[in-house]
Amino acid sequence: MAMKFDSFLKAFGLILGCFILSSCGTNPAKKTIGLLHTDNKPAELRSTVQFIPQRTKDAETGLLVPYVAELNPYTTQSSRIDVDSVKNFIAAKNAVQNGNLKQAKLLLNKITLNDAELSGPWVVLGDIARQQNDSETAIASYKKAIEINLDNVNAYIRLAILQRELGQFIDSQNTYSWALSRWKDFPEAHLNLAVLYDIYLNKPLKAQRHMEAYLFLTEGKNKRHTKWLEEIQSRTGEAINLPVEKRQASTLAASNP
Repeated sequence: MAMKFDSFLKAFGLILGCFILSSCGTNPAKKTIGLLHTDNKPAELRSTVQFIPQRTKDAETGLLVPYVAELNPYTTQSSRIDVDSVKNFIAAKNAVQNGNLKQAKLLLNKITLNDAELSGPWVVLGDIARQQNDSETAIASYKKAIEINLDNVNAYIRLAILQRELGQFIDSQNTYSWALSRWKDFPEAHLNLAVLYDIYLNKPLKAQRHMEAYLFLTEGKNKRHTKWLEEIQSRTGEAINLPVEKRQASTLAASNP
């Protein structure tokens, strides 16, 4: 038996707890992207500057046009999911929270066998593998989630952070770039790119631009990161291109960690 998953969430009040499964069907525009494959060639750094928000002016008034951020494509997808899969996913999440990783993996693997087009369970399997210090399995799980659903931004962010932790800085940057190619107004991708560029890749100007993007998209609510931007700017000497204007930078791009 299947039901509309959005209806299920509203009925049980589990929107946050089931965020990863909220729309994890196969992307209808599915195609292969570079991060899913490896070869013996050195990784090349992909561009990210094209994903930074651009402000435009009204041709008649000369005033800045209010910026409307793109919605998270993962949460706006709609799909029908088997009720048993939903129940098993919730049980698996509870098992993870209770530290019963073995039970969680059994439930998640059952979902992947019954509903091969769901990407959310693979993200949680990757999280479990990380807890167990199994980086190879975690990376494979996150990539599998992306292969199933190119718009699963949760998988990209987790994969990129893990790659950074493993010292795979170019791969990490490229994963963030792929994430932004799916959702250019992804605040956490801009933030983590800023961290990567500033601390690990020694590219302070790129770090500044992506930190500007993050603060712009989140209306400058994180004062700690505002201070960080000021510190980066003191090193680059470059002006701020995206000053935070709460009315102008209004965004519906809120997302879960």
